[in-house]
Amino acid sequence: MNDEIKNDGANYRTELLKNGAIAFVPSGNSMWPILKNRKQSVIAVKKTEKLRRFDVALYERDNGAFVLHRVMKSTDYGYVICGDSQFSLEKVREDQVFGVMSGFYSGKKFVSCKDEKYAAKVEKWYGRPTLRKIRLKFFYFRLRIKGFIKRVINKLTGANKNRADA
Repeated sequence: MNDEIKNDGANYRTELLKNGAIAFVPSGNSMWPILKNRKQSVIAVKKTEKLRRFDVALYERDNGAFVLHRVMKSTDYGYVICGDSQFSLEKVREDQVFGVMSGFYSGKKFVSCKDEKYAAKVEKWYGRPTLRKIRLKFFYFRLRIKGFIKRVINKLTGANKNRADA
C-alpha cells in the first residue's frame, strides 16, 4: 500500500506556499473510501491555522515523501495522523504540515471539506470502528484477489515475458 503522493519533480510545499493552493491526483489506498487511488483531484490550500480533528493534512515526511492523511488529534508538538484505511497512528510535527485539503472532485462534482454530507460520512466512518475494520479487511482482500488474478493472467498469456523481450 502506497500512501505517499507521487512526486514527479514538483515540490508540493514550494508550489503551495507560492500559489496558496494546488490541485493534484493522489495515489495509494491509504485514504480509501473517501479518496480512491488515482480517481479524484484534490485541492489543498496553505495551512494558516492549527488543524482540527478530521482535517486532512498535507505534510512532508522526514524522507521527503509528501503525504495526505487525516488529523486524529492535535497535540503540543503537532498532530497524530492516520490514513482512513489504516489503523497505525503517525506523529507529525507542526513544521512538517504545510497544507490542508479543502475538497476534492468526485467526477465533475466538487466536494468541499466543509460540506455537511462529507463531514457526516467521515464521522460515520470513524464512529463505527468494528464496521470500519470489516470493510477494510474486505477491501484489502479484494485487492489481493485482483492482484493474484492479474499475475495468473500475465503468466498464462506471457505478458511479462513479452515486456522483457521488448
